[in-house]
Amino acid sequence: MRLRPTANEPESQPNHYVAAQRPSRVDFLHPGYSGSAVLLSLPALDDGGIDFDTALTACGVVAGNRWRDGFFSSDRSGASRVQRPDDSILRELQYFFQLPGPLDPPYPTVPRFSHWRFPHNDVPALWQRWSADAAAARMGGEAARRCVLSNYGDGLEMAHLLPAGEDDWWLSNHMQQYSPTQLFSSDPIDGPANLLTLRADLHRVFDERHFCLVPKDEENAGGGSGEAGAGSYQATTERKPPQLVVHVFNSTPSGQLPELWHNRAVHAIPATVAVECLFARFAWTVLSPRVFDMFLPSTPVPRRLLLWSCEKEKWETTEASPEMCRKMWKNARSRSPRKRSAPRSTGASEELLAKDSVGLIDSGYFETDDYDSAFNPSKWQEEEPRGRSQI
Repeated sequence: MRLRPTANEPESQPNHYVAAQRPSRVDFLHPGYSGSAVLLSLPALDDGGIDFDTALTACGVVAGNRWRDGFFSSDRSGASRVQRPDDSILRELQYFFQLPGPLDPPYPTVPRFSHWRFPHNDVPALWQRWSADAAAARMGGEAARRCVLSNYGDGLEMAHLLPAGEDDWWLSNHMQQYSPTQLFSSDPIDGPANLLTLRADLHRVFDERHFCLVPKDEENAGGGSGEAGAGSYQATTERKPPQLVVHVFNSTPSGQLPELWHNRAVHAIPATVAVECLFARFAWTVLSPRVFDMFLPSTPVPRRLLLWSCEKEKWETTEASPEMCRKMWKNARSRSPRKRSAPRSTGASEELLAKDSVGLIDSGYFETDDYDSAFNPSKWQEEEPRGRSQI
C-alpha cells in the first residue's frame, strides 16, 4: 500500500508578504467635512491599489446610488478630477468622493443596508454588461452541483446572495420581480435567482461579509472617465468582456483569503441567478459595519444621513449626533442576541436611527419574529441558529 504525504490546498500557505504585514489601504474621503472624514477605507489588493469601478460603485452606494454622477478628485474642492487610469487601478493613499453641487451642506449618506433602496433599472452599466455577455456561457443544473468558486463537488451548501433574514427588505424593495416563486418554496428570496452553490467553509466566510462577487475588466482600451461616473460604458473590439471575480473587502485571521481568492474568476454560475441579486449582495457587503466602519463611529461632528421612511416611502435627510452615529454602528455590529433595555428616543430622527439592522440577522444565522424586532434592541431575544441547505 502506497501512502501519500500530507496535503495542502493549492496556494493555501500565505507567502512571506501576506504573512508578515497587513495590506495597505486606499481611503475615500467625504469632502463636505473638515479633517479626514473617511467614507470608505478599502484594502489595496488590486496590484497595489483598488479597482476604479469597484471603488466608485461602492462609494456611490454609500451616497445613495450616486455612481452615475459621482467622481473622484485629489483635492477637497473637486477641481482636480481623477480620471480612470489606463489599468483601472487607483494607487494613491486617498481620494475624495465628490458629487455635483456645493460642499455645504455635506451630501447625506446611507448609514446601513436597511435604509438603502435598490436601484431598479439603474444597476451600474458594468454589471449589466457582465450579465449580457455572460448569458450565453452560464450553465444549467450541472453548475448547481459544484461550488462556483472552488469547483468542489462535496461539502456543498446553498448560499443566499441576499440573506434570508433580509426578507422584509426584499419585499419592501420589490425584489420578487427578479425571482419568480418556485414550486418548492412560497418565498421568492429562497428562489434560484438568489442562490449560489458554495463549499461550506467558503459559505461561512461569505456570510461573514469578507468578500463578494463583482464584475471587473481584465484589460481596458485606455483612460478616461470611469464607467459608473460617466453613466455609459461603450463596448469596443479592444475590450474583453468583464469577468465575475471574488473581491475581498476584509481578510480573515489566517491571512489566506486575499492570497487564495482575491480577483479569482468565478466558475460559470447558473443562468437562473439574477444580476440584481448579485448587486444587492454587493451593497449588503459594502454597507456592513465590517466595511463601512469608520464614517459613523469615528465622527466628532454630526453626520447628515439618508434614512428610509417606510411610512412615507421615501428617503429623509436627518442630522445625527456623534453619539447617535456611534450607537447605530455599535448596534449594527452587536453579536449578542440577548434582550436588553432600550433607551427612550428623544425625537423622530433618533427613532428612525434606532430601527437599524443587527449583525445576527445580517449574516442569516438568526431570524427574528418580525421586521421591527430586527431593528429595535428592546425586542432582541435568544434565538436558535438557522439551519443551512445541504446539497
